[in-house]
Amino acid sequence: MNRCHDLVGFPLDDAVERCKALGLAVDVLITRPVQGISGERLRVVRYKLVSGKVVLTAVFEYTKKGGSKGWPTR
Repeated sequence: MNRCHDLVGFPLDDAVERCKALGLAVDVLITRPVQGISGERLRVVRYKLVSGKVVLTAVFEYTKKGGSKGWPTR
């Protein structure tokens, strides 16, 4: 599973493509915040090998909050 250790933080589409290029089956789990605030892009926050498949957990990236002064939020 070390082949996928660098997927955290990737856009979901890119992570799925990388897994498929390695010949790995992929399942996707998408989570949302409790209060329903969500962004537009999905980013991978976790990966796990379950029953011979890679399960990618992704969240919606909300770019209008967070970050610190001087750093871009995108």
